[in-house]
Amino acid sequence: MWPIVAAVTLTLVLQNLPRVDSRFLRSVPILSLVAYFLFAAASVIWAYSPYFAFSRVVVAILSTIVIVAPFALPIRTSHIIPGLHVCTAIALAISGIYVLTTPASPIGHPGYFTHKQELGILAASGIILSSHELLFRGWRRYLALVTIGMGVWLVLASQSKSATAFALFSIGCSWLMLIACKRLRITPAYIVAAVVFASLFVSNPIEKIGYRLYGDATLTGRTGIWGFTNYQISHRPWLGWGFHSYYFVPNSPQEQAPGYIKDMPSSHSGYLQVKLETGRIGYWIFLIFIYASLHYLERVRRKDPVRAWGYLSIELFVILINLTDSAWLTTTPVWFLYLIVVAASVRDSLPSMRPALRPGQSAIQSTRNFGNRRLVGAARSAPAVPRAR
Repeated sequence: MWPIVAAVTLTLVLQNLPRVDSRFLRSVPILSLVAYFLFAAASVIWAYSPYFAFSRVVVAILSTIVIVAPFALPIRTSHIIPGLHVCTAIALAISGIYVLTTPASPIGHPGYFTHKQELGILAASGIILSSHELLFRGWRRYLALVTIGMGVWLVLASQSKSATAFALFSIGCSWLMLIACKRLRITPAYIVAAVVFASLFVSNPIEKIGYRLYGDATLTGRTGIWGFTNYQISHRPWLGWGFHSYYFVPNSPQEQAPGYIKDMPSSHSGYLQVKLETGRIGYWIFLIFIYASLHYLERVRRKDPVRAWGYLSIELFVILINLTDSAWLTTTPVWFLYLIVVAASVRDSLPSMRPALRPGQSAIQSTRNFGNRRLVGAARSAPAVPRAR
């Protein structure tokens, strides 16, 4: 599927090549994402399983092209969140059918996914999108009320406690962050960086938060998984084991893990998994992508604070969910949602090529006057022509 859809996407973009905005392609989030994929593609050379690394990096690149490339064109982004909300509502309705007609697993219902956490993340994403849509009138608000009801029901059915906590925290914290950005004249990237820097002086901050919230400092056994992941990272600290070349490969090093850890399908931490697969070099490149994406949201806030709040809520939720689950650079709905929001925020942050309007002046008059000024300037700069006698 991905090669066909990517080929169609690139064909449409190339057909509109004169309308492609090079500023979008030159933005820091897009350049850093391209840099990471270039390094991930190079990791095939030293990957533990080159065949699986190559096939998976190709799928990751093709899916990213499908999602990000259209935003290089001057498309309208005002319908991005409503469109995502409708798609999520449909996905939640289908999940509800599965919950009603299929038995649940001992740890929670997975819906039509393979694990209950995936259903919890999708339902939490629906709650965030619906919270944004509640601010609008008409069918958008009615659909948001229905979607919130389905989201809360499915989160409870999945028993995904971390997704619920992170979603509610993201909705409230993102609004406070934007207020602080306006007062302090900073961007969300600085606030997140300050929190991360402060956490360096606290021992085991995630474990302490887990104990405070759920009475479980191991976060349902995740600390053991993280310990073994860090041990494997120490074997290849700079280059990693290769992009997606550790889990689900023949004779995986994960089989050497003790007890339940060897049966884990991921590191249960997106950040550790990026460092495991592409080492410190890939990890720092990817962090540039994350912080640059947060930095560009300040420009969106100046144009449309409500839309910036929706974007930041989603980005903050995905950033937080990767503390306890691996969702970066996968073919999952939450990663695609994050890519769409980042691309849309970059698109919205670009200054308009149209000249600014004066009070009481229409866009047609502004464009006409702008063109007249260019003609007058060109006439003044042209060499004088002697008049005929």
